[in-house]
Amino acid sequence: MALVPDIHKDRAVLLDVRGLKMHFPIYKGLLRKTAGYVRAVDGVNLFVRQGETLGIVGESGCGKTTLGRCILRLLNPTSGSIFFRGVHGEIADLTELTRQEMKRYRREIQVIFQDPFSSLNSRMTVEEIVSEPLVVNDIGDRSTRQQGVAELLEAVGLSSQYMGRYPHEFSGGQRQRIGIARALSVQPELIICDEPVSALDVSIQAQVINLLSVLQQKQGYTYLFIAHDLSVIEHISHRVAVMYMGQIVELAETSALFDNPQHPYTEALMAAIPSPDPSVKLDRSLLLSGNVPSPAQPPPGCRFHTRCRYVRQKCQEQEPQLVAMAHMEDHFVACHRAGELALRPAPEQTLNIDRVG
Repeated sequence: MALVPDIHKDRAVLLDVRGLKMHFPIYKGLLRKTAGYVRAVDGVNLFVRQGETLGIVGESGCGKTTLGRCILRLLNPTSGSIFFRGVHGEIADLTELTRQEMKRYRREIQVIFQDPFSSLNSRMTVEEIVSEPLVVNDIGDRSTRQQGVAELLEAVGLSSQYMGRYPHEFSGGQRQRIGIARALSVQPELIICDEPVSALDVSIQAQVINLLSVLQQKQGYTYLFIAHDLSVIEHISHRVAVMYMGQIVELAETSALFDNPQHPYTEALMAAIPSPDPSVKLDRSLLLSGNVPSPAQPPPGCRFHTRCRYVRQKCQEQEPQLVAMAHMEDHFVACHRAGELALRPAPEQTLNIDRVG
C-alpha cells in the first residue's frame, strides 16, 4: 500500500518509497543454481518530509541498512519504487535511472557511515576527505573548496587548523564529525545516517546527535536516521518506522510511538530500554524470546507471531497489512490486534539530550 501523503500531490514530501523489495539469491552447488532468496527488504512503504528526521529502528538483520543502501542505489532493488524530489522540484524514480543518470542525484543524497574508523581514507588529509565530493562533482576551484572545507570544519565543531592532519590523529567522535562535514559539503537534500553513533561512547553519541540536530535547525537538512538504539532514535527523530524481518510493522510520530505503541514488537523493543531509575526493575515478561526466523523462509501469516506473546490463530494464517490507525493521525500499524491491546509505553528518557520537536 502507498502511505499518505503522496509525493506527486504534496510538495512537502522529499522521499516516497513504495513496495520496495531487495531479495538476495541463495546459490548452491558447483553450478551455483538459485536455491531460494533472502528477503532482506520485503515490501517497504514510507515517506520522508522535507526538513524532518525519520528514524528507522529494529534488531540487527531486520533490513535497515539494506533499505538505506537501496535508497542510495548502492544496491539495485528487486522491485518497487523510490520517488525523490530533486533540488529543482522534479520527481524521479531512482530505481529506473541508469548509472549515469543517477550520478546527478548522488550530490543530493549523501550518507554518514556507521564506522568512523574505516569510512575515512587513512592516506588522505582532512581537507582531501571533506573536499572529495566537491572534486567529484566539479564544484568550485581549489581556493574556493579550501575555504569551504574550513567553514564546514568550524560548523561541525572542529578547528580549520586540522585540515592538514590525517584520520589516525583524531578520536572516534572527531572522525565522525569529519564524516558529517564530508556529507554536508555538497549541500544535499537528504542525508542517510547509517548507525552514525553506534560505534561511539554514550557521551560522544550525545554530542554527535546534538550536532546533527543543530545543523538541521539551522540549515533545514532532512535525515533518514538508521539505528538499533531506541533511546537515540527517540531524541533525534520526528517520526519513527519500526522494522522487523524486512517489513515496517509500525510507523508514527515519535511521541505517539513511545507513549502509545500499537505493535507488540515495538512494545518489546521499548521494554529492553534501561531505565535511569535504579529502583525500576526490567519487566522480563515483555522481553523477546526465541530466535528471529530465517529471512529466506519467513513464517506464514504475521512474521512476528513466532515470538509474540499476544498471538492468535489469525496471526499465524494471515499476513497483516500496514494500515492507518483510526483516530490516530499519521500512525500506521501492521497487526491484526492493533487497537485492542493495552501495550506498555517506553520508560523515561535515558540520554541527556534535548528531544527534537
